[in-house]
Amino acid sequence: MLLSRLNDYKAFILDYSILREFGGTTVTDGFVDVYVSKTFKLLHYCIIHQADIKDSATSSAMRSLCNILLPIKKLHSVDTADSALFLKAVSDIPDSIIITSRFGIFTKRLYEIEPDINIPVCVISDSDIQIYDNIKDMIKRNPLPEVSPLAFKNTYLDTKAYCNVGDYVTTESEKSLELTKRLSSGAEGMVFLTSNKNVVAKIYHKGVITPLRWCKLTKMVSMHIKSAGICWPQDLLFYRGQPVGYTMFLGKGKTLSSVFDGPDAIFNNFPEWKREDIVSTLVNLLEKYLYLHMHNIVAGDIQLKNALLYSSNASYLIDMDSVQVGNLPCPVGTEEFTDPALWGKNFSGFVRKLKDEDYSIAMLVFSVLFCGLHPFATRHGAETLKEEIELRNFPYSLDNEDEEHIPLGGYNYIWEYLPDDLRNLLYNTFKLGKRYEAVVWYDAVLSYKDDLVGKKYTDPESYKVFPKMDYKATEEAVAPQAGDRNTVAPDVKSRFSEYNNNVVFKPLNSSENSSDRNASGSYSPFSSSGRYTPKAEEKVQEPAQAEKKKRLFGGLFGS
Repeated sequence: MLLSRLNDYKAFILDYSILREFGGTTVTDGFVDVYVSKTFKLLHYCIIHQADIKDSATSSAMRSLCNILLPIKKLHSVDTADSALFLKAVSDIPDSIIITSRFGIFTKRLYEIEPDINIPVCVISDSDIQIYDNIKDMIKRNPLPEVSPLAFKNTYLDTKAYCNVGDYVTTESEKSLELTKRLSSGAEGMVFLTSNKNVVAKIYHKGVITPLRWCKLTKMVSMHIKSAGICWPQDLLFYRGQPVGYTMFLGKGKTLSSVFDGPDAIFNNFPEWKREDIVSTLVNLLEKYLYLHMHNIVAGDIQLKNALLYSSNASYLIDMDSVQVGNLPCPVGTEEFTDPALWGKNFSGFVRKLKDEDYSIAMLVFSVLFCGLHPFATRHGAETLKEEIELRNFPYSLDNEDEEHIPLGGYNYIWEYLPDDLRNLLYNTFKLGKRYEAVVWYDAVLSYKDDLVGKKYTDPESYKVFPKMDYKATEEAVAPQAGDRNTVAPDVKSRFSEYNNNVVFKPLNSSENSSDRNASGSYSPFSSSGRYTPKAEEKVQEPAQAEKKKRLFGGLFGS
């Protein structure tokens, strides 16, 4: 039992990945103090909102944790989502140990930060449990994997199969699917509707499937991600016995780049939108990228073209077959969304770190908040956007005194009406070159949404998409694929309702929830109502994989 190996410790510094990856187990018997960062609650929001059935055991584990620790006041939250600040806050806790998983977000940040903190680390994986003297000992004895050798194989799976509308393809389990209608065609392949209305098929062109791509697809399918709004590969497809593609869930709506393309595009697609809808869209997207990060995935090519927008409450990440999974790299990237430190590098030749994606997340935040505008779009500036980025000619100031270089159209007012914490994050990133973790951006944007929903601002201009401007739709017909401002994508409502228990996790727009999120000090980050005992009919069954892990580790902590 792991608990017996930890008898000498009086405090656990617990990473959320333990609950997500080994959910359905008892985390502690209640005899030790448990310390978590603000990230603990924020990441659970992401899990709840993705409504993936395989995460049901995580919700059970969170309830169990709360039931054990809240009544006896053994659960303590440090009010920061920043990994370095969290480590600094807990560094002096006597007889403590960090408990995390092999590829959790927090673990990856430890490898990036390399803090000189003398706290033991317990790392749990599917196959074993390791305890290290400190963080540097963990990094030295257990280095992160190098890029897969498959990344350097420039060969292709020589398939002569060609299939089109009317043909039948088969999955690995030999289920047959008819390609019924071609939806789109691109440089890599074609997307078809199938005889299974729940999935579409992506069929690659000849000379596209490399060993790296097929290995990655095989790994992705084995992960069984069925998140609402992530068009993840579900089954590999074969035609006449040869690999040709995969199935995925169908995304709905228009590309983010076609909606977030200035005021006309915004209001022609969503004439009733308010600032709350802009921020809700951003929250929705950030939660999906954090969900990927929790699964040891780096999106790599974050850009506005790689997401579809159905409504402010429903977006879809697309082109998922290019992401980095473990040490299988993402071979592509969009320069203007990529950290300048990575410009000119061969993306296939190295494993990207989470910190490599922090800049891309910041770009996404600015681009959505400013309705498609690039942060380095300026008046009277350099000749090219690349020069502006290299010189960090960010045209916005914290005191709002210098607006000479801000593009016309009301963008100065968007900046002026943003909350101070977001303005500081954006300014420090694009002007000073600092970097912030994705979860820190999520925390700031979520607070902004809470303030908008809770009507914190007295100036009515704060709630407009473009404050102090009077933009309206210029076309009579709203885009036919766009849902209205409160629409949730089809087939999602029932999946969300199963997990979004309002007793444990209050709605993000409730005033009580807002006060919980903004409290400081050692408070419970989970529920202001305290202990929660679920009814028998509410208990969620654990997936087989979680049950297997539970048997393997004997409940991890002695259940």
